[in-house]
Amino acid sequence: MQKISAILLVVVLLCAISNGVLSFIDGILPNGQFEYGPKPHQMKGTRVIDPKAIPNWELTGFVEYIKSGQKQGDMLLVVPEGAFAVRLGEDASIKTKVKVTKGLFYSITFNVARTCAQEEKLNVSVSPNSEPHDWGILPMQTMYSSNGWDTYSWGFVAEASDIEISIHNPLTVEKDPACGPLIDSIALKALFPPRRTNQNMLKNGDFEEGPFVLPKTDVGGVLIPPNIEDDHSPLPGWMIESLKAVKYLDAEHFAIPKGKRAVELIAGKESAIAQVWSRRLQAKCMHFLSLWVMPTTLVRVI
Repeated sequence: MQKISAILLVVVLLCAISNGVLSFIDGILPNGQFEYGPKPHQMKGTRVIDPKAIPNWELTGFVEYIKSGQKQGDMLLVVPEGAFAVRLGEDASIKTKVKVTKGLFYSITFNVARTCAQEEKLNVSVSPNSEPHDWGILPMQTMYSSNGWDTYSWGFVAEASDIEISIHNPLTVEKDPACGPLIDSIALKALFPPRRTNQNMLKNGDFEEGPFVLPKTDVGGVLIPPNIEDDHSPLPGWMIESLKAVKYLDAEHFAIPKGKRAVELIAGKESAIAQVWSRRLQAKCMHFLSLWVMPTTLVRVI
């Protein structure tokens, strides 16, 4: 009887572990830093010629496997984390399948660097998706970091337990198929709807709930696109009302006066965040809006 009970206990534990593994919560995606790459016979120069040569990823079009320190003309290509990255040529894409929890809100985070003078954009999408034209076209023309790499985020609601994440370099008028952005350190994080408290009528007023912050990067904050690019804000409770992105900061890399997270209005007067409070204010009650403002336009609402 004890032996049977032990076997049943092991089976239950294995089932629990299996269910936990099936749903991705947060962190770097499997081979999201592209440290496991193609074999020599799957490449032609730097170009990957086998669409499934990079483990956990499927490639389409002109995709290059780049080693940190590699030269492109007079430009030195440096990877901020690890030793490898991929470059998406014109109309090229990478995609991967992930098991998630259906109905949960998620945010994708990834590093990107421009390598060409032309105006570059990235199309981020998730399938399945019942909303028409629900993808993000993220412009890469403006670089906000000093090392040439920026970290972007994009939010979505999982409509199935099995999803496919795709990052695509859209077709442009340029004729150079090898010209395109470098991609590295792709991560995913589950976000949970914040609630108002008896201390604060604003949701997520301290910005503690937000996109995944890459722990070892020196890029400096995570860019959150405006609503016109992403109607599912990776900053729960808040809308990016401006035409410019805002930057999500962490206490590990920035001096934040309270808590572990903050928002920087990097475009100055062109940056704006907003939240709608639907409850009617009581006429005889006093309401106070207080916030921390740093000289570098670092903002925290408390």
